[in-house]
Amino acid sequence: MSKLHHEHIETAFLQLSFAIKLWHFLIEYPINKAQFDLDLTIEDPSSRVCLTRGEFQTYEDIKLASENNISIAFAAATITLWEAIHEYSGLESKSLNPLVDTRQNLAGLSYMLRCCFAHGTAAPIWSILDSKYRTTYQVGSKAIDLSKMNGKAFSYESIGGYETLWQLKASAKTHGLL
Repeated sequence: MSKLHHEHIETAFLQLSFAIKLWHFLIEYPINKAQFDLDLTIEDPSSRVCLTRGEFQTYEDIKLASENNISIAFAAATITLWEAIHEYSGLESKSLNPLVDTRQNLAGLSYMLRCCFAHGTAAPIWSILDSKYRTTYQVGSKAIDLSKMNGKAFSYESIGGYETLWQLKASAKTHGLL
């Protein structure tokens, strides 16, 4: 079986780091909007796309785009993490039971995060259809209670912050899932 996601998990997390650092940089060190928001042509031998100057009306629009970029990168990292766990460990979502042991609990949370973003990258929603996943997950010292989250909007606070994804990856590695 190919382990492509496992080979690219570090890239997915590096992209998330880049998105968060870019957002922080744009807040701490404002860039020149006019220099940034320029005409740009992207082309290959068979097609051309023109990005026009002034797509971002205000500097706030640029900052909002960078915030949205965090969500997109977070989504990619959660999906890649689950796929890497699945490929490396052989665990399947249909046979997982998060209450059995630490490995299945970690894999279950990874799968729930994947589902959350797979069912709405721009506006992620907890999609916890199978009741076995409506439980509390343990990542280090964090207890993440998803028992009543089905159908609710995702927030980073609901999992203890951005850093929880890195802690989940580290725990998954420690427990032989990656």
